[in-house]
Amino acid sequence: MSELKQRWQALREAQTGLRIRDAAAQLGVSEAALLETRIGDGVSRLAVRVDRLCVALPHLGTVMSLIRNDAAVHEKDVAFREGIERDGAIHFEGDDFSLALLPSSVAHAFQVEDVGPKGPLRSIQLFDAAGTALWKIYARDKADHTAFESLLADLTWPEKVEAMPFARATTSAAAIPAHHSVDLQALLESCAAGALPMRLEVANHGVRQSHIGTLIRIVRMGPWLNVLDPGFDWHLNENGLSATTVDTGDSATLVLHLAGGGEAARLAASAQATTEQQSAWRRLLEKAVAA
Repeated sequence: MSELKQRWQALREAQTGLRIRDAAAQLGVSEAALLETRIGDGVSRLAVRVDRLCVALPHLGTVMSLIRNDAAVHEKDVAFREGIERDGAIHFEGDDFSLALLPSSVAHAFQVEDVGPKGPLRSIQLFDAAGTALWKIYARDKADHTAFESLLADLTWPEKVEAMPFARATTSAAAIPAHHSVDLQALLESCAAGALPMRLEVANHGVRQSHIGTLIRIVRMGPWLNVLDPGFDWHLNENGLSATTVDTGDSATLVLHLAGGGEAARLAASAQATTEQQSAWRRLLEKAVAA
């Protein structure tokens, strides 16, 4: 057993329920480096063939698509439609969902099988060159598991091909404009009470994912503000934010900024909202930033 695997195991024993991303941060390594210690034990490397993955997505049935950054997590049940390549990215659009992937950001891929309360949970996970997670696709109850197995077979890691080492991560904090203090929980609860069609977006440097629809259940858990709706979970750790700003472009958008630079999430009325609903959202946003 490698030293890193031993350290990770000891950490999990000391901190029950510790997520792999948090374990990697505590151990000073990347999430992908931890996964690599499990190869042969529920984990295998996959060939980085983003083209094949994207072509196969519409055949997988309903899967759970997960995007996250340092402060926000976006989990959405999706039956993917065919992707469209535009401006160097692959775009997937649906009535209540959108996703944009930069294929050039993907450097590592793994198949992961974990044991959950309902049995085995399988996923395909994509990472950047530093081993930071970009996108995770989970085959749950409504997935076409035969198609998922076929995709895994198509992405089998080539024999006699060495994996790239994980590059050192580089970060650069962008300047943040003048910001507002916003009661996000009250704002989301008002949107839910008014049944406003919303667009909730989370992005990292490789993937941007949006949920489009009304909100139902807003739950506070310590620093985490959560939307827990059927087929959609959105989690925001407000301790990881540095500022909130308002983009007053075509659609009034609340932008949540990461403490380490970059954006954590965006909230706006959806394009499906009526003129009256767009006005209601603007009034709620103006009230929230003026409070």
